[in-house]
Amino acid sequence: MPVLRSVLLALLSLQLLACAKMQDTLFETGLKAERAMSALNRHELDVAGHHWVYLDSETADAPVLLMLHGFAVDKDNWLRFARHFKDYRVIAPDLPGHGESSYNPQVTYDFAAQAGWLAEFVDALKLPQPVHVLGNSMGGGIALLYSAAHPQQVASITLIDAAGVYPPHLSEFQQIIDNGGRNPLVVENMDDYDALRNFAMVQQPFLPWPAPDVLARRAMARNAINTDIFADIHAVAEAARHSDDNLRLLQQIQQPVLILWGEQDRVLDVSSVGVFEQHLAHSQSHIFANVGHAPMLEVPDDSAQVVRTFLQELPPQQQLLQPSQTAQNGE
Repeated sequence: MPVLRSVLLALLSLQLLACAKMQDTLFETGLKAERAMSALNRHELDVAGHHWVYLDSETADAPVLLMLHGFAVDKDNWLRFARHFKDYRVIAPDLPGHGESSYNPQVTYDFAAQAGWLAEFVDALKLPQPVHVLGNSMGGGIALLYSAAHPQQVASITLIDAAGVYPPHLSEFQQIIDNGGRNPLVVENMDDYDALRNFAMVQQPFLPWPAPDVLARRAMARNAINTDIFADIHAVAEAARHSDDNLRLLQQIQQPVLILWGEQDRVLDVSSVGVFEQHLAHSQSHIFANVGHAPMLEVPDDSAQVVRTFLQELPPQQQLLQPSQTAQNGE
């Protein structure tokens, strides 16, 4: 009987493995189709001590949009938003330690380190002009540091529910972390993944089968990495919490800044918007009702329209190359 039980368990394990592989294949096929709809191609590059995987539309003679994702997610978070910018050159990397890019447990992944690596990545691309940087959550915090350190390389900044300041009203997430609770952004099991989506977003984007299962398994597999990266980020953030360093950084930034926020963000409270507005020299903001932490995922059409209007209204010297009219018309 024990032998039979072992055989049955082995067969079940093989079936589950085969099912997981089939799901992975279907998911990757669907992902490639989504990337194609957004006119984005996958590329790889070794720079700054990391292996980078990134998406690039390679649109010729067009302004460059550099899209930086948030913590524990990846470049593909931008797909449904990016398809509204086919007349721009869109570049969306997996930041080091995330997605398909490499992770090195011997280095620290705080925002300053990541901003330094990003600068080397951008230099390696040999772009012909300054970029318009867009960052969500962690990506927003990195975008601010990068822009302050390299002002000549940045034409404008779009902050989407961005990290970087402590708001007057702490979010539910920040209160959980302050009270020593379990990080809702780090996934241990399938239920955690469902809870994460519910926590982070109000209007969850449709995910066809088997995407939810595959994404949950991948998040579970990255549990230890995400835990370590968050510890690096949180340690530096706590050290700066009671100083004015971040506010002084904002005051250095002279580029035009668009601030987008979901009014129901439970990760980073919407009261952050007022702090950014107070300390940034040239900013405007837009708050989406009934939206959480990821407007570019929850309301990609509306988010893209606000960003397009912002970019089109920039002074000519900051718009740089004009978007391709052919691509804009979808021809």
